[in-house]
Amino acid sequence: MLAIALRAAYLSATIGHRLDHGSAWWHGADAESRTEGSRTDVRFAIDPGRQVTFGASIRNPGPWPVTITGINDDPVDQQVFKIARLAVNHPEKASAVVFDPAAAVPFSSIRVAAGMELPVFVTITIPDVAMASGSGVTFDDLAVDYEVLGLPRHQRVPMGFRLLVHSADEYVPR
Repeated sequence: MLAIALRAAYLSATIGHRLDHGSAWWHGADAESRTEGSRTDVRFAIDPGRQVTFGASIRNPGPWPVTITGINDDPVDQQVFKIARLAVNHPEKASAVVFDPAAAVPFSSIRVAAGMELPVFVTITIPDVAMASGSGVTFDDLAVDYEVLGLPRHQRVPMGFRLLVHSADEYVPR
């Protein structure tokens, strides 16, 4: 009975462990941000084939450390936006999240302690899709693979903003 109770507690604790969007995000000078009400958009103009980089932090609310093993690894998670590069700034002991592109290293499995955030830089290739004037293509979460207490998990983690590739004028692929 004790073994069954311990196993049930382990499964309940690990399955219930969820990641969340962090407290910060970043974009370079090639984007603008706009907040309307409670929604923030990070906006890039349509320029098919161009690569753009933005940053989002992933928070581990605890109570256990996690190892993040993949971000948008599955092709199904990259249907419109193709990820060209992932990089991270290692989580600091301090509570403030730091986005430092010059210090970013290529993503590999990384441990994120309870209560800490992982700053992630995502470089995407802007898609070559038809857009009517004033329209756009968006996404607002990252598909994250991670392990908690040895159990593999997969979750769509909100970024805390919506990424928008927009067209000021009608765009038709050639």
